[in-house]
Order: sequence, then structure tokens, then C-alpha cells
Amino acid sequence: TEGYLKQSISKAVDLNSELLIVELNTPGGLLNSTRNMVGYIINSPIPIVIYVSPSGGQAASAGTFLMAASHIAVMAPATSMGAASPVQGQGSELEGTLKTKAFEDAAAEMRSLAEKRGRPKDLLESTVWDAKAFSAKEALDLGIIEYIATDINDLLEQIHGVHVEVVRDSNEF
Repeated sequence: TEGYLKQSISKAVDLNSELLIVELNTPGGLLNSTRNMVGYIINSPIPIVIYVSPSGGQAASAGTFLMAASHIAVMAPATSMGAASPVQGQGSELEGTLKTKAFEDAAAEMRSLAEKRGRPKDLLESTVWDAKAFSAKEALDLGIIEYIATDINDLLEQIHGVHVEVVRDSNEF
């Protein structure tokens, strides 16, 4: 997934695309890959829209970080996001100093992303510390996402004319 995202951004840049829409439906993933993907999104010279879809889908755990990093965050109706607390590879709880380090690091990353994108850092941080999750409607009402869209056409209509800040001189792509 990490390689696919980087390749997709590169191709979109090569094609002079105006933006890249990433349809996301994930229970989560590895922290190292997540951090790399967050970096690709942050350093993208074109806007990245994360769209949690289809209805019934989720952007849990690692997906929450990708949404927080996105230039525009959109969810389909009846989707959810959050529950971004670090766990071990097998899904078991972390313990002791390792737990403290992992949670502190993940919470700091989430705060940084929230600050960069103007999203509520306390709510996004609660997805790490408290495994908090939000429905699409809750996320919209709380300012965690910008739009709810029923499909790609609806998404495109809603974001038409929206301007976002991107990295203009990225050499990564």
C-alpha cells in the first residue's frame, strides 16, 4: 500500500493532475508504513483527498493518520474513523515503557497533523489516547473532516473551487 500510494502520487504529478483522490477502507496498518504514507501526503505537490468509502467502510487506526494528513478529508455516509491507539503487530496491548513511548509518539504525530491541517487536535489526539472513533456525521460536525459525499461525483461537486496549500518544491515525486 505504501508503494502504491507513492507511485499513484508520482503518476498524478506526471499527468499534471489537479488532485489525487484516495478511496480508503482500512482497519489499520503498520506504524512505519503509516508514517511514510503520511510523509508522502504532507509532501505532495498536488492536493490529496482521502475519501473513506464505501458506506460501511472505515479509516481506523493508521487510516486515521492518513485522514489527518490529507489536504481534504471526506467520508461517505455510514462510515467511521478513529481508534488509532498503537497495538502490537498481532493486535495485543503494549505494556510498560514501550506502551508509553508508542502512545506519546503517536499522539504527538496526530497533534502535529491536526495543527498543520487546522483540524481539532484534542479530538484527533483522543483517537490515540482513548481509542475514540467517530461516525461520518460526528466527524463533520466536529470539524475533523470537511465533507460527507455519497460518491466521487458528489465529492467533486463539493470540493470544486476549493483551494489548499501544497508543497511546491517537493523532490520526492
